Amino acid sequence: MARFHVYRLKQSETFVVDLQAELFDALKTRIVAPLIPTSDIAHVMASLNPRVTIKGEAYVVAIHLMVAISVSEFGDLVSDLSNQRDKIVAASDFAFRGF
Repeated sequence: MARFHVYRLKQSETFVVDLQAELFDALKTRIVAPLIPTSDIAHVMASLNPRVTIKGEAYVVAIHLMVAISVSEFGDLVSDLSNQRDKIVAASDFAFRGF
């Protein structure tokens, strides 16, 4: 597992981005945020929900919906958002610090 990699969950079509530092790879859970297609979300707070593109489709990183899930729920690797690191980290910081 790698931070900022996007996986499809095994039991659904949902994409999640791994937000957890590799320092904690020994844990059997990962902190993730779901990716929601932009067409499925009415209101987006840009500072909290960065937009990304996966396979030509636009998504919002739903930082406000982050959760810890078991690594056994991860399916296939879909994409790598490492190049979007700064805006994803900024959104996570915004969620916890409010600025």
